[in-house]
Amino acid sequence: MTTPAEYAPLSEALAGLDALTRITERVLAGWPEHRDFLAMRFSGCDAEHLAFCESVARSLLAIAGDGLDRYADGYRWTCERMLEEDYHFQLTGEYRYRTFREVQDGLGLDAAYMTRYTDGLLLSQLLWVNQARALHLYVTGFLGAVREGESLLEVGPGHGLLLALAVERARARITGWDVSDGSVASTREALARLGHTACLRRQDLHLAPATERFDHVVASELLEHVDEPEAALRRLRDLVRPGGRLFVNIPVNSPAPDHINLWRTPEEVSAYVREAGLEVLTEAVFPMTGCTEEEARATASTLSCVLICRA
Repeated sequence: MTTPAEYAPLSEALAGLDALTRITERVLAGWPEHRDFLAMRFSGCDAEHLAFCESVARSLLAIAGDGLDRYADGYRWTCERMLEEDYHFQLTGEYRYRTFREVQDGLGLDAAYMTRYTDGLLLSQLLWVNQARALHLYVTGFLGAVREGESLLEVGPGHGLLLALAVERARARITGWDVSDGSVASTREALARLGHTACLRRQDLHLAPATERFDHVVASELLEHVDEPEAALRRLRDLVRPGGRLFVNIPVNSPAPDHINLWRTPEEVSAYVREAGLEVLTEAVFPMTGCTEEEARATASTLSCVLICRA
């Protein structure tokens, strides 16, 4: 793994990147101990990736509005929850919960908990390198091929960033589904802060009308949360028109408070997707901050597995 002597100071890594600097400074104002992690995350990144991160940072600032302190607090709180789950995972080799009901009983998942957690996850899209690289591939490799007038559905848009990027960068008819009214409202608010709109509705994936079809479907960090993930992936496949595409992002060895489905290698993820009858067009693996892919595999650390598939 990378050591502190091998990366540049954070101010040097982010020179000239005003939005990124503003976000990291606000995080560090309440969590100065996080500086080495952020310096490691951004040190050595190429100019293209940093320019992409700066554009995402501007979107995040617009979503946060005058509540950036709230999001920074949520980010630290979420990181601390992740560390607790990682400790449990390293001790037991398993995630804490196995079903969504266990998650609900164990965590409560009230509105205050979910708001704080979603706030933290929004900033993690930028501040965790595996998340940011997966997002970069989503924009360049997936949204870049969406043609004007086509339809795109995201299932489980959560904090709304991926849906917002779809509205901004693809001239398509954009739809978002979530099982929670609160999540739908949060997504709508995030889009509104960016001046965007989309067709949003409360919809259980398994109860969606069998006749609905979309040219492109997005399921980013969804399948690790759901009961019966095989059935969920098949349902996602069936939502894609013949010849259409599905974007899937599934983390490997990624303990989190509400993760219930554990994949241990990228090969398991790839096999799971292919067994659902999907053709894999693009496949990429992004290790967590501070690890190479080989190190992450050896230590059972987080890898984000991104697959762009054709139905």
